[in-house]
Amino acid sequence: MIGVIGVLLCGCTPTVNSPRDEIRLYDWIGKFDNGNTAQLCFCDSSAAFTVENSGDIVEIVGLCSLTDDSIVIIDDEYDMSYEFDYQLHGDSIELCYRGDTVRLEKKVEK
Repeated sequence: MIGVIGVLLCGCTPTVNSPRDEIRLYDWIGKFDNGNTAQLCFCDSSAAFTVENSGDIVEIVGLCSLTDDSIVIIDDEYDMSYEFDYQLHGDSIELCYRGDTVRLEKKVEK
């Protein structure tokens, strides 16, 4: 009986030891005044970064690696890797790519 309770208590809450742990736990989304959107999602060891600009969609999808200040997504379809520097600010994240910065908010399920 004690073993069952221990398993139930241990399996409920993911451990967050660093910003990269928190980033992987959530989807991140940005909606901008000009109507454009951006989204960053994680699933296991993969990530997807999607930008929609005036109906055109650009999507980077593939295996990802996170450090405490960068995210690398290896896109198998185009055989390229994309490195984003990031800063986590509580419920938002700033992604920087080649000098351009976009701010995304933590997506909260309703």
